[in-house]
Amino acid sequence: MKNLRKLSIFSLMVMGMALVSLGVANAGPLTIYGIDGDWANVIGGKNVQIQNDQAPAGRKSVVSWGEARSLFNPWPDRSSYEFLSAVTPFDPELDGSVFALGDFTHNNFTIPLGSGIRGVDLLVDLGITGFGPVTATFEFSHNETPNTPGNPGDEASRDIVTLVNPFVNRWFSDGVNEYYFHLFGFSQDGGTTLSNKFYTWENRVNTATLYGSITSEAIPTFPEPVPEPSTLLLLGGGLGMLGLAGARRKLKK
Repeated sequence: MKNLRKLSIFSLMVMGMALVSLGVANAGPLTIYGIDGDWANVIGGKNVQIQNDQAPAGRKSVVSWGEARSLFNPWPDRSSYEFLSAVTPFDPELDGSVFALGDFTHNNFTIPLGSGIRGVDLLVDLGITGFGPVTATFEFSHNETPNTPGNPGDEASRDIVTLVNPFVNRWFSDGVNEYYFHLFGFSQDGGTTLSNKFYTWENRVNTATLYGSITSEAIPTFPEPVPEPSTLLLLGGGLGMLGLAGARRKLKK
């Protein structure tokens, strides 16, 4: 997969609001026939290994670090991230409803000091019928927190995985219809509560699901100031519908 040029959150906000004001073409239903995620661009870590497109059916990719257990190594196992892409095909709703991109697992084990990664990218292709692949780069930072001696169940021992670049209004088009892809973050309750942070317990397998959505219109990316009455006449009622779409899910920072 080709790595996309990394866009700042600010530029995405500006682009999104500009597209809202211009309006979009009427869009029809979509079918997602494949989701592929590959790990790349690891920052830090020792003995890092990447295994992309593993079983089942090439849907699972793994990046691991640390040292394997041996007679000379007291640590229990290597730590790793896994991404298991969602089963396809499916037709996403275009009204702001979120859908699962795949399961993100952090196998969080005790590793030698200084051997943990600090960050990694997940390169994702969405295969959508009638389009070329819609590609995006998801950047994660990793905080390998110090462990509480004798108490791995202490909250202070949890590692923190942060999605650095959640974004909205990733535009794509077939030349007639226009759509917008949005990445919202992690959820462990079926998409009801979403966050860009995932706290993972020590010496456990921790799994959350990454959620996104596709809409047929751009959604506002931040609260708008109250416009003047004359501006309201120009904008019409369309933005009200977009505001409702954007508020369908509670985003927890």
